[in-house]
Amino acid sequence: MTEKIAFILFFLLAALGASAATTSELPDRLVVANSSSWVPYSFLDQEGQPRGILVDLWRLYADKNNIDVEFKLVDWADSIDLVRTGAAHVHGGLNETKIRKKDLHFSTTEIIHIRTLAFINEDIEFRDLTELTSIPIGVIASSSAEEFLRTNFSKLTLKPYPNDKLMVESAVSGEVDVFVSDYPTGYYQLISLESLDRFDTGPTLYTRPILAATKQSDGALLDRISASTKKPSRQEIERIRARWLIPEEPMPAWLIPAAAATGILALLTAIGFHLLSLRRTIKIKTAALHSSCKKLEVANRELERLARTDPLTDLPNRLAFFELAPREIERARRYSRPLSLAILDLDHFKSINDQYGHHAGDTALKHITNTVTQQLRPSDLFARIGGEEFSVVLPETKPQEATRLIERILEDVTRAHLEYENKQIALSFSAGITEYYDGATLDELVRHADVALYESKAQGRSKVSLNLISNPATKSLNRTGECSRPPAPEQRR
Repeated sequence: MTEKIAFILFFLLAALGASAATTSELPDRLVVANSSSWVPYSFLDQEGQPRGILVDLWRLYADKNNIDVEFKLVDWADSIDLVRTGAAHVHGGLNETKIRKKDLHFSTTEIIHIRTLAFINEDIEFRDLTELTSIPIGVIASSSAEEFLRTNFSKLTLKPYPNDKLMVESAVSGEVDVFVSDYPTGYYQLISLESLDRFDTGPTLYTRPILAATKQSDGALLDRISASTKKPSRQEIERIRARWLIPEEPMPAWLIPAAAATGILALLTAIGFHLLSLRRTIKIKTAALHSSCKKLEVANRELERLARTDPLTDLPNRLAFFELAPREIERARRYSRPLSLAILDLDHFKSINDQYGHHAGDTALKHITNTVTQQLRPSDLFARIGGEEFSVVLPETKPQEATRLIERILEDVTRAHLEYENKQIALSFSAGITEYYDGATLDELVRHADVALYESKAQGRSKVSLNLISNPATKSLNRTGECSRPPAPEQRR
């Protein structure tokens, strides 16, 4: 949107009806206050020197009238306080508002018109300011924008900042998703932070003139400044304007060749910047794509883990068990090593749920899980394969060793009652154990262990039974038979 900028110096065009003042009626040193980060109107550069349109205009005025000028560029609220308290003679330029008129005397001649608008994070869906009541909006403390929003949009949540630089930095860091700034100040700050593409421009809140101001008791000083007879030339004013902003029409004849040369240079510069920006954008998008791929890969791995993990006990579930157990069986077959498989079933689980509630049943399952896990090695596979049913694959373990281990775990479970809501709940489990024989599949081992489990239940539960099934090509062993396997190198405690 093309900005209609009306640069009319108040000290050149004032016609107040008073007689012309002389430079002797002006102070030898004029102290001018304004904002320190209001780019391009008034700001401090990287070396701390005053810069900007208003700074250049006041310097032009001071040179013409042979007086010194001192700039005090600070945060917005502090700049107003400097004038209000008399620490500065004049404010270099600001909007006239009801609150400010209580303490300040404003010039009647406009310096420039400035548009104030909202900048909104591109991720925010937005149609109207009234839709933003749930998020904080960054504003400059004691600014006309803050006063405007508090007066016209009282339900908005405003987050004041001392200056434009800090406000835009907070928006870029994610502290606020919306902020209000003047044009083109907000754009310049976003460009300096390389974040222009992250924010969209919202509606224009208002367009108001910028005026000079003194404290109420110094209104005569402002009149004397406005009535100064030494006026800068039109060409001098155009040079200041062209330094910071696009010149307005009609353009002086001497500026046409300069404008053409400047336009060509600007075009070449724009093309160069566009190419650099394009390369940078491609680099950023590529990095973002790699980052997204990595995040997707991590998310997929997590989904895979969750699909194979029991959410209550954090053990491998039935799916994971039937994927992992065959690997251990294959390893036992390949290296002719012993392997045992046990199935554990929590006794009277339904009665626990019926008497104490399902939360008590969940607590019992987690208690059993913790007790068993403490007795197992990292190489053992422990999984929850049913509601109250667990399976344990014990590599490098003979069936008699597995039986002693499961009996020891059963003793631990039955000895320590479960504490639940100030109640003692007795727990136990029944178990069936079998051993791997050459050529046996996982389904066969589970079936053999189930036979032993049913026998434990038939004997009154809280029992551990062993079902030894040897290779059909060899002599069968009874339940008390000894396996002719070499001893396991890893001994259990």
